[in-house]
Amino acid sequence: MQIGIIGLPTSGKTTVFNALTRGNVQPARYSSGKFEVHTGVVDVPDERLPVLAR
Repeated sequence: MQIGIIGLPTSGKTTVFNALTRGNVQPARYSSGKFEVHTGVVDVPDERLPVLAR
């Protein structure tokens, strides 16, 4: 399953990403209109996930 995090500038997307992935991505200091793609992997042990991923 793949998900994306989208939102307005300085709305906490990087904070949520870091919390979910235990990452250490630094937020941008300002919005330049460009975006960076950060990839992370999260292990979610739940037997219902294969059903949701269909």
